Amino acid sequence: MITTEQLSGPENQLLRSLMDNLPDNIFIKDRQSRFVISNLACARALGALNPGELAGKTDRDFFPAEMANQLYADEQALMRSGTPLNREELVANPRTGEARWLQTRKAPLRDQDGNIIGLVGVSRDITEQKQAGKAPIGADGQLQAMLDSLSERIYLKDAQSRFIQCNQAFAQSLGVENPQRVVGKTEADFLPAEKARQLQEDDRNICQSGQPILNKLERYAPPTGDVVWTSITKLPVRNPAGGPMGMIGILRDVSDLKRTEKELERTHRRLLETSRMAGMAEVATGVLHNVGNVLNSINVSAALITERLRESKSSGVAKVVKLLREHSADIGRFLTEDERGSQVLAYLEQLAEHLEREQLAMREELKSLVLNVGHIKEIVTTQQNYARISGVIETVTVPDLVEDALKIHGGAYVRHGVTVVREFATVPTISVDKHKVLQILVNLFHNAKYACDAGGKNEKQVTVRIKTAGEGRVKIEVADTGVGIAPENQGRIFSQGYTTRKGGHGFGLHSGALAAQQLGGALTVHSDGPNLGATFTLELPLLPPPQEKSDDPSADKPT
Repeated sequence: MITTEQLSGPENQLLRSLMDNLPDNIFIKDRQSRFVISNLACARALGALNPGELAGKTDRDFFPAEMANQLYADEQALMRSGTPLNREELVANPRTGEARWLQTRKAPLRDQDGNIIGLVGVSRDITEQKQAGKAPIGADGQLQAMLDSLSERIYLKDAQSRFIQCNQAFAQSLGVENPQRVVGKTEADFLPAEKARQLQEDDRNICQSGQPILNKLERYAPPTGDVVWTSITKLPVRNPAGGPMGMIGILRDVSDLKRTEKELERTHRRLLETSRMAGMAEVATGVLHNVGNVLNSINVSAALITERLRESKSSGVAKVVKLLREHSADIGRFLTEDERGSQVLAYLEQLAEHLEREQLAMREELKSLVLNVGHIKEIVTTQQNYARISGVIETVTVPDLVEDALKIHGGAYVRHGVTVVREFATVPTISVDKHKVLQILVNLFHNAKYACDAGGKNEKQVTVRIKTAGEGRVKIEVADTGVGIAPENQGRIFSQGYTTRKGGHGFGLHSGALAAQQLGGALTVHSDGPNLGATFTLELPLLPPPQEKSDDPSADKPT
């Protein structure tokens, strides 16, 4: 064991005086890496006023735990093997926080018998040489100035996860104003132990594997304030021999971008709702047209019944009754001998025949009236079945969906002379949001009718086909013989606000395409060109797509 007595005495006073006047840090440690003797430069480098304050202490009394443990492990290995150490180290002054580069040499200290009883170390400050050896921009601080001008948080670490350099933004994120006070330290000096351990483990993995982390998103929810999102990039740095030398970290605050994405998402939902309401307006317009057509027939039937009641001969019965009451005392003579009375029976016979025909005619009109009222009820009921909040998934047959859409809008086809041809193949049932499918189909039938009208052909036909579309999918085709679509317009037909029809709003097909995507399907179009008709194809999955899980990770402050 080394003792201070061994190193004291008149013969060593000259040696101590010499040591205290040297600029290099000189120290001697025992087998337990405790300081036995040191010079004034070494004491001041460790934040002490005089060498006596170091006696009996270890690096753990001056440096962060991880760094002190590494120094201890290195020194114990040196004293076991007897092999000297010679390395460059970046060390922060424990008192001022200023980081300096030191070239440290450590050699085993032996007794008279050759046994290792400790070590002797000499550290020389080579900070100026290191700075002079950098590129010219580093020599005068231009690199640091450039880094400080960036809003991104940037740092450099060595292979032991110690900070070599960082910019002002990164230092401030750790609660430090001067970036130099970060140099030589690790996350353990600023963050909770568990978080620091995790980050340092990540650093070791990056340095060993050479695999970078690029634009990794981390979410930090402080107890107060807004959620902070950080994009993290970590790049390994290799020495010329290919070994790990350290890493570069770049942290970018993307909270504003995430908030903008959220706002865009909300805007997109509002647009979808607007489009959905526009689609519902199309449905309502079709319903009103159909109800209006039926109401015309009801008005005709009601007018005919009113007219027949006004012209009815039933009032003649009252006249006959009055006449017979006047001759009730001699009713027999009146019917046989009186000229008027003798005509009563013939009149009643004719009146009965007329009333029977009148009753039959009004019965037919009333039957038509009841049928038309029932038709209106069916149209309104169909609309009510779909005018519910969307998002409810139901298992339905595809033909039923198509027929319901035709019931809502099909009356316009009759009025405009459009023939509907059904080509329905046998397909499985589907689980789907019926409202969204109806919205798409009514828009397609609505546009097909207008396309046929604009085509100017005598034969107006819309063919509706139901087919399978590969495993787990079906498709519905709506093909018209109408005006067709020019090739340059087919790529724009589903764009919001785009329309080729006068008075059109450009919502129908756009909302239909969006709704198809939400259903996990697609809406496409094909046309051979102007006046050659068009075919719109709605493809749907048999089962609804899985709901996306919200990625809401919880993390501590990122580094």
